[in-house]
Amino acid sequence: MINTKGEWIYTNAEIAYELGLTPATVNAIGKKLYGNKIPHWTIDEVQRIIEYIRSITVEEDAKRLALLHDAVVKAGYEKQDDEVIKERARKDLHNVP
Repeated sequence: MINTKGEWIYTNAEIAYELGLTPATVNAIGKKLYGNKIPHWTIDEVQRIIEYIRSITVEEDAKRLALLHDAVVKAGYEKQDDEVIKERARKDLHNVP
């Protein structure tokens, strides 16, 4: 697509496809960098999004996931057995004649 300035613009889906990510991830990073704007990005903005993704280190990501794990444990949530989940899903399903 082309914006009103005549620049090529790219959607979250196009960028995500090229990077092997989800569009929601690209959107979240774009909003972090550029605020709440329409998620159509110029090539310069795309390059900055890619640089941001590359700047995330393994250690930072591990720290982020550890915080998530700690929050889940603190809330007292226990991972459910597959059989329990299947049984709950069966109860939620209704036969349609």
